[in-house]
Amino acid sequence: MNKKHIIMILFGLIASLSFAQNYRTRIMDFENPGSRRIRKTEEASHWYYRSLPEKSMTLKTEDVQRIQLRSFGIEKLRKPSIIIVINKVETPYNLTLKEFKNGYYLYEDLEFDVPAGTKSLEVLCFQRSIYMRAFEMYKPKPKPKTLRKPSRQITAHAGMIDLTHNGSSSEYYSFNQAQPFKFTLNNSRDCVVYLRARLTDRSLPSFSLYHNGEKVESYEFSLARTTKFNAQGVRHLTISKKIELPENANSSNYEFRADTDHMFMARPVFIKK
Repeated sequence: MNKKHIIMILFGLIASLSFAQNYRTRIMDFENPGSRRIRKTEEASHWYYRSLPEKSMTLKTEDVQRIQLRSFGIEKLRKPSIIIVINKVETPYNLTLKEFKNGYYLYEDLEFDVPAGTKSLEVLCFQRSIYMRAFEMYKPKPKPKTLRKPSRQITAHAGMIDLTHNGSSSEYYSFNQAQPFKFTLNNSRDCVVYLRARLTDRSLPSFSLYHNGEKVESYEFSLARTTKFNAQGVRHLTISKKIELPENANSSNYEFRADTDHMFMARPVFIKK
């Protein structure tokens, strides 16, 4: 066997595996089976059937597009075959021996398409040593993907500042009179917001909170300064103020606006559920 033949075989195997992965199977029942035998595998145990002498077995095929027929024999046959009868048209299929295992001659699965509108078909096998089981092959419907929004979306700010305390740092979003701080909370998540302001003179920094475009409340800092928190290039920080936001039923827009000519820093933190 040359290299070209080996490559062709490998491509065929990959294509068949890809095709099989697109389908799942579910058991179909014969309408008029004859005797039966059980076949046990590592995955499951199924009854396999043979027809009554000189009779066919019927499968209901309404809304069925493709069928897989699994089979085995209890005798070694020279030319094992099965006939599929659809709308009185007989189509013979030769069975290929896959292996002999546990006293059974196991054949390769037989797969065939069912013409649209076919309500039933017949499976005919004159060799009485062959037992069969039918499975509908179907493509599972993909589950619709629900796009989950991020729980917090920052939409506007005047820049980010790192505040340090005892060697650790936290990111804050700044805002001023020219640029408010805006964000959206989704998925019914709630936040508290920690705020600080930079003191520049004896005037008191004040800001306002808006929820979905409506003003909630105005807040004012005192002139008290922190000695524990620092920010590079920023001096005279106020003591922190903790603001509890209005409840977020599903998705809400929040906005902090500076009422005075100060630089403010805000850090939203999720409330654990």
